[in-house]
Amino acid sequence: MTIQHQLINELSRTLGSDKVLYRANDKAHYLKGFRVGKGDAIGVVLPDTLLALWRTLEICVKHDVIVILQASNTGLTGGSTPDANDYDRDVIVISTRRLKGLQLLDSAQQVLAFPGTTLTELENALKPYKREPHSVIGSSCIGASVIGGICNNSGGSLIRRGPAYTEKSLFAQIDEYGSLQLVNHLGIALGETPEQVFQNLEQQNYVINQAEDWDGQIWAEQYAENLRDTTSPTPTRYNGNPAYLHESSGCSGKLAVFAVRLPTFEAGSNSTSYFISSNDEVELIQLRKYLLENLTVLPNQAEYIHHQAFELTQRYAKHMYKIIDIFGAEKIPTLFALKAKLDRFFKSVPLLPNNIFDRCIQLFNSLTPTWIEPRLQKFQKKYQHHLVIKIEQVQQDELQQLLTDFFKGDIEQFFQCTPKEEKNAFLIRFAIGGGLIYYCESEGIDPNERLVSFDVALRRNDQQWLIDLPEHLQQQVMMESCCGHFFCFVCHQDYLLNEDVDAHQFKNEVLAYLEQRGATYPAEHNVGHIYHASTEYQEHLKILDPTNSFNPGIGKTSKCKHWH
Repeated sequence: MTIQHQLINELSRTLGSDKVLYRANDKAHYLKGFRVGKGDAIGVVLPDTLLALWRTLEICVKHDVIVILQASNTGLTGGSTPDANDYDRDVIVISTRRLKGLQLLDSAQQVLAFPGTTLTELENALKPYKREPHSVIGSSCIGASVIGGICNNSGGSLIRRGPAYTEKSLFAQIDEYGSLQLVNHLGIALGETPEQVFQNLEQQNYVINQAEDWDGQIWAEQYAENLRDTTSPTPTRYNGNPAYLHESSGCSGKLAVFAVRLPTFEAGSNSTSYFISSNDEVELIQLRKYLLENLTVLPNQAEYIHHQAFELTQRYAKHMYKIIDIFGAEKIPTLFALKAKLDRFFKSVPLLPNNIFDRCIQLFNSLTPTWIEPRLQKFQKKYQHHLVIKIEQVQQDELQQLLTDFFKGDIEQFFQCTPKEEKNAFLIRFAIGGGLIYYCESEGIDPNERLVSFDVALRRNDQQWLIDLPEHLQQQVMMESCCGHFFCFVCHQDYLLNEDVDAHQFKNEVLAYLEQRGATYPAEHNVGHIYHASTEYQEHLKILDPTNSFNPGIGKTSKCKHWH
């Protein structure tokens, strides 16, 4: 019996054979990211308790295999799937989706979240308390997890709260001698052994001493203040920023995180949104500076949409925003799993194209109406650049006056959204990430070969927003899409390249251009397998995982044991 078979058998005996996938078709869904990333693994493990996750880690460490922990597999930078097949050890992927659980503390002012808990689930759990999590909708549209956001220092769209960050977590770490250690820094006494810790945690059998255990930073408290500095030549947030690296926070999968402790935030009683458009990006940049410097209270959100991104989303991701509209974002992971099963079925049917189901989806999109309100459609056709600003209703008069003053009394470029227009605008914004992906799937294009994405933190005093490609690079682009968190100056740019374009060369030239502009990347999607981690960030990752057994190769680092 080979070592691989021994490992799979031991995992199956310990967890149950239904929780260990080793056949190619069964593993496929977990080995390819939604947007980018793909590789191979000898098995995929689906633990359903925290202790089962710990047992899985023990077995993997004993057999000296690589462990890649995966939550929702949004695939924004390929950081939660294997990357190609050039590792020096066998790979096991551990999906944490079944590890659901969240516990509300102190009348829901804080929360403990387990690995499988999604942002949408947390958001729904807090609604009865009129509170919100750090992040709402966005990546949550495709089931992003709470812990995944912490591990990636995800930024999200909520302006006042900054990157996801906490100094309180429960995690497993492999030390320099190759031993697995359980570290409890939740600030809650749970016992001495892993069995005691997980049992007490899952059964909520603990007492919180507020005077002692509330100590420790659990969010980026200074972010909003930093954002108002519009003269600084530095970005507001970026991955690998030493200010937000602490154990699980920003660990990029170099730790196995079992639980995190986070704050919740009071939800505004009423809100309203304004839709603002322009054909001049500089005008919007000046508006950003004007509002950041003059608004008494920062808005909740300020999201940018380029007209091409708007059009692509209406055409190719319409089914996504309509599903969210009807069923809610919490149903998306289930529907993705169903689609994966249907894709596997159709691929097994002779003579049918591999992408037959995607073609059916796009046929539906081409034959149905846009379901977008007429006033939004009118602005989308008339203007190149769009901004959606969401504020508390008590700020409405102030924002209305500031906008009127900025546009010198010309109110043709903005309007206050109706509730339906507001919902349309934000659904379009947060379905944009799927637009080019769904086009690729319907056309049989491998996004790993032709789709190049950039997640960029611009200087706070930058006078340019869009990535202005040199002509020879622009000619290599077939389609493009741009959106972003405008007040945070975080730009998300996707390029679908023409056939036979060297994507690697294209990407390097664009990054060189961004460096000339003083931009930092990535801004919030983590380095994954797309971006180089800075030297400082690499040193931090090596401290977290000295044997390089968790998610090796992240940030284009070594995939070899002990980082050799």
